Amino acid sequence: MIWIIVIGAGLLVFGAIYALKPSPRETRLAALRLDAIKLKLQVKQFTYKPDAAKTGIRDDIMATSYTLMDRKPVKGGELLWSVVAQAGWDTDELPEGFAWHSGESVNQPQQARARAEVIRAIQSELQDDLLVIEVYSNRAMIMVAEQPSATAAMYLAALERLLDSRSL
Repeated sequence: MIWIIVIGAGLLVFGAIYALKPSPRETRLAALRLDAIKLKLQVKQFTYKPDAAKTGIRDDIMATSYTLMDRKPVKGGELLWSVVAQAGWDTDELPEGFAWHSGESVNQPQQARARAEVIRAIQSELQDDLLVIEVYSNRAMIMVAEQPSATAAMYLAALERLLDSRSL
């Protein structure tokens, strides 16, 4: 009888310790985010709240964002344009499933076309699902699904391409 109690207590202690061990997914995400930080990306998890009344995009997006600051000092931080991977009212030139959230591309078809091409190129190279893209005068930010095939180097390349596209 005492052996059953000892074995049960041992299993209880072992189970409690084993429950603290991170899952394989958590381990992979921690390594991906650490690699991104080593590449000088800012990593942050938050909820992106689109302006539904203005754009028709309704659902909040909770994900991890990766941000690359411009290496040259740029004053300000004005939002140039942003895109959300949801149905919205303004989808001109964008790949299917994306909508313009804000920025000047909404009113200028030539800029919208050029920026949509950048999005298509990033989408084909990234091997991950884009959820949000924001390009500011001094930084670029993406929110992604963090698929197993993604790497921090891919995120860095995408963000550098977005920074280069600011003049479009």
